[in-house]
Amino acid sequence: MKPRAYPLCALLAVAIMVFVLLRFGLSLGTLLLALLLAACPWGVIWLSYRLARQAESEIDQAVAANKPDEHDSQHGKGA
Repeated sequence: MKPRAYPLCALLAVAIMVFVLLRFGLSLGTLLLALLLAACPWGVIWLSYRLARQAESEIDQAVAANKPDEHDSQHGKGA
């Protein structure tokens, strides 16, 4: 899913939540459905943030693992 689609999905979930509450009134079922729809955007935001941090951490680990190899190979060329 493209990054621009995330806000659109969140906006759509909130719009459906408001529509359900206005159309069917306030009851236990509609309130639970509205809370479920409200939780979806937060879940997507949390998941995106967690995956971005994980990818950043993996990139940092890969760079750190390759740094000593590059440093050793530069000294080997000069000798």
